[in-house]
Amino acid sequence: MTEATYKVNDKFRLHFVWRIPNQDFLRAIFEAEVLKRDSVSDKYVVLLTEFIAGKQESSGGEMRPPEQVDRQYWALVSELAGRRISIAYEADDGRPLWLRLETLTGEHDFFRRLNELPEQFAEWKSEV
Repeated sequence: MTEATYKVNDKFRLHFVWRIPNQDFLRAIFEAEVLKRDSVSDKYVVLLTEFIAGKQESSGGEMRPPEQVDRQYWALVSELAGRRISIAYEADDGRPLWLRLETLTGEHDFFRRLNELPEQFAEWKSEV
């Protein structure tokens, strides 16, 4: 059983990594604020308050200069600030979290599911 390191209102950094179709890697660091701790599922509900830093690397690990980055995917990364997500307690250790590209493109609802609730849960939204 994993223990939470942070309490409600604490902030920590989350490091996400995606592999894009040209085989490059996108690395993005966000500041996350703990909104809620779910001890039943050992997860935090966090708000991605700020996009802190990012870089694009080739498959060999070389950093791409700004004129060679994939602007389409970086636009999607920048839209993640302000989103709420549910994330395992282990994510608070600062290590990179490798995510499927579908989480970034929206084909998977990882970054949407706590932000787009059905009407019958509208009052819950204000509690989180």
